[in-house]
Amino acid sequence: MRGGSPAGSARRTWSPKGERRCSRPRSPRACPASPARAAPGRQVCRPCVISPVEAGSVPIVPRTVPLRGVIEGFYGTPWTPEARIATVELLGAHGMNAYVYAPKDDPRHRAEWREPYDAEAAAAFADLARAGEASGVEIGFALSPGLDVDYGSTVDRDALAGKLDAVRGLGIDWLVLALDDIPMRDGLAAEQAELTAWLVDRCAGARVTLVPTEYLGTRPSPYLSTLAAGLPDGVDVMWTGPTVCSPTISAADARGWAVALGGRRPVVWDNYPVNDATMSRALHLGPYRGREAALTDEVDGILCNPMTQARASWVAILTAAEYLRDPAGYDEAAAWERALDTVGGPNAVPLRALATACADSPVAPPDRMPLAGLLDRLEAVLADRSDPSAPAPTLAAVREHLEAVQRAPADWPIGDPLRTEVAPWLTATGAAAAAGLAAVRLVERCNAPEPGSAESLMQHAFGVLYLWDGVRRVRETVFGPRFAVYAAIVQRADGSPALDVSEALREDANAIDRCCRLALAEYRRWAGMPMTSESERRDPRNAA
Repeated sequence: MRGGSPAGSARRTWSPKGERRCSRPRSPRACPASPARAAPGRQVCRPCVISPVEAGSVPIVPRTVPLRGVIEGFYGTPWTPEARIATVELLGAHGMNAYVYAPKDDPRHRAEWREPYDAEAAAAFADLARAGEASGVEIGFALSPGLDVDYGSTVDRDALAGKLDAVRGLGIDWLVLALDDIPMRDGLAAEQAELTAWLVDRCAGARVTLVPTEYLGTRPSPYLSTLAAGLPDGVDVMWTGPTVCSPTISAADARGWAVALGGRRPVVWDNYPVNDATMSRALHLGPYRGREAALTDEVDGILCNPMTQARASWVAILTAAEYLRDPAGYDEAAAWERALDTVGGPNAVPLRALATACADSPVAPPDRMPLAGLLDRLEAVLADRSDPSAPAPTLAAVREHLEAVQRAPADWPIGDPLRTEVAPWLTATGAAAAAGLAAVRLVERCNAPEPGSAESLMQHAFGVLYLWDGVRRVRETVFGPRFAVYAAIVQRADGSPALDVSEALREDANAIDRCCRLALAEYRRWAGMPMTSESERRDPRNAA
């Protein structure tokens, strides 16, 4: 039967090799990280998971989302085969069960999709399939022909089938037709639905998933209605939430999308912690957040799109694993600490310091970063000048935080693979922390009973400006953005697309900039100079 599943139909759940199964709990499969894991090739339902904190120390918790994992779907240099396999093993060890290969800048995935993979690439896919089998992780392969495919062409359909047959011959039976990020035109939805239906018939026995051209929003559109009417039952459709990189996704959002697709529940292509395109200057090391617990009752899967830095992505991935394991009990702060310990291992301390400077993202505004909170406190105590000693404890806390960040490059051994991935940001945080520390010392001196000579304070203020100038020239974003652009595309009331400008742009949100401005304002007050900008004159702290 064509069309989406009826809204009241039984919930589908996943098992290895695309088999559908009932959702009744069965015997748990051992964590692939344990010696007692099931033998490769054994198809066992995995409704439960052992906590990654310490095997056997935490009760087994039922899972609620059939598909849980990663879709390598970013723009930029694809991961290495070794990084891919290491990630698949990590997924299996932490209760995730899905990985999809879909890197946009692999030419043979998208721009040259008709061309076959060479022997070396084919061997890497075979190795990946074996790693997935051993880890209990289903491997998916995506092909993205939408830029130039002729949907009705026998030649193009033969090329598509030949490419996918070759992949299936390597042990991968989950096929993803990725038709995202291409121009919209009249008639496209019907052609895509027909091609998907042909693919389901042509690749009998394979699991088929579609990434549509309209992949975001919460309400119907002409494209989605036409697509839903033509898709075969059993084809899952991916969705990124209300926007491309959704700050929040609720159960109501997912229900709205399901209605738009005729009752078909989505698989979430979750664009976190991805850092491609306009986000390439940032490193997203914060925890998974902004997903309502009840969301897991409305979707058939959640797949995180990672960063180009594979190992660094593990921080967010492990916190997502904790959310998916127990959505109602998810504690993002505690999960973040555990993920940093797991990913960092012996280098968890410098990783944690770096992560505090790289915790903002489309899902986490800069004001949630630790330094931003400390500066809120500092500004508040500086506004009350009744007690000259009041700022000291907060200044000490800011200084301690920045000193930990500044030490991170020296404390992290050169040659560590994760350090190599994050090296540009590690260098940037060290320099930014130095500027912040100079600013803190200037504030301390300006509020000290004996601040020193006017000459020395002048030199100190100039030093803050010099260091600040240097860190503002650095490409990498640390301690919050100075100017960040996100693809905040949303649906209008009629289903047509629009740009949410308020979400698409973040500017002047860097905590080091804020720290330096605060210090220089303190210096001007100490020197008895008038405020020089309208914003400073409006600052209530300057009223006295």
